[in-house]
Amino acid sequence: MLSNRVPRSRAPNDWSLLLAARRAAGATLLDLSVTDPTAVGLGGAGERELAALADAAAERYTPDPFGLASARAALAADHAARGDRVGVEDLVLTASTSESYAHVFRLLCDPGDVVLAPRPGYPLFEPLAAAEAVRVGGYRLAFDGQWHLDIDSLDAAFAAHAGRVRAVLVVQPNHPTGTALDSRELAALEERCERHGAAIVSDEVFRDFAWPGRPPVATLLGERRVPTLVLDGLSKRCGMPQLKLGWIALAGPAAARRELREGLEWISDLFLSVGAPVQLALPTLLAAREGYQRRVHSRLAANLGILARFAGACPAATPLAAGAGWAAIVRLPQRLDAEQWALALLERGVVAHGGDLYDLEIPSCLVLSLLPEPNRFAAGLGRLARLVAGAP
Repeated sequence: MLSNRVPRSRAPNDWSLLLAARRAAGATLLDLSVTDPTAVGLGGAGERELAALADAAAERYTPDPFGLASARAALAADHAARGDRVGVEDLVLTASTSESYAHVFRLLCDPGDVVLAPRPGYPLFEPLAAAEAVRVGGYRLAFDGQWHLDIDSLDAAFAAHAGRVRAVLVVQPNHPTGTALDSRELAALEERCERHGAAIVSDEVFRDFAWPGRPPVATLLGERRVPTLVLDGLSKRCGMPQLKLGWIALAGPAAARRELREGLEWISDLFLSVGAPVQLALPTLLAAREGYQRRVHSRLAANLGILARFAGACPAATPLAAGAGWAAIVRLPQRLDAEQWALALLERGVVAHGGDLYDLEIPSCLVLSLLPEPNRFAAGLGRLARLVAGAP
């Protein structure tokens, strides 16, 4: 009865079953996987933002496939304040970054076409693509003490899907590696996309969150040789995931941008999924960004300090080099694999993701969120240290 886009089996793995059982039993858990800023005292709409939403709710319905001009103007101004170059006409509002991906896959791909995604990378790419009858091929981010783009693997991926690759997905900075393409890697990627007729899709939801002392993450907006679609949203930039607003910003040659706009106008007009109140309140919502981001940067600094002290006291656990984002990868002894470490830690009341969830090739890694309250983060790492040491 169901289409092949819907997975036939959605049975949870052992870790998910154990987590559900612990929660059902009322266990108190230290969640080191949380990425919702509203759940850890960092994000959310304050009184001013809620008042703006309430005022906007009474406005009449005036749909626009690209989103209201006033909202896009506010967004263009916010980009300009960060030094980004994007015009109002090159912005398309969506209900979320996930919907942005869905629109982009519909825009660029026929059923059976391929997008290339980084590995390790976010596990949502596969189901989002499958829902649009699109296949995902992978290219490697390799680790040799630092993360870097494996250009040979990118060439191999283009060759393996010859003539069917429609886009290459990049994440600036990548989740969970916390790294971004440098200028040399970006030039190599752009040259190959130009040669193979593929677009670049750059997910920049974590771009504002460089770690202390690390350089800012570059955007792919601006002058580009190939069609480029940059994704972002309120969820990470402003700490308001509950308000469900994302956007697509277009870059690249003028003719290509015009063609992308025309296609996105047709697709977006089918759904008109963005609510009017959040669009009308967008100037006020964006104005809250700076205070929220200061709180997040303070939290990142505190938890990175705790992580460094943990690593110093537990030399068998090694955080991998990174520079941005909300996650840290910790390599552990190979006596257990990643899932076994995650299960053993969950038995001790600490929630963390195994690196296998993100296709990490490095064995025995855990991926930890840097957003939890520092006392809870430290307590969770303390339990991890005792587990690594074999203590009860």
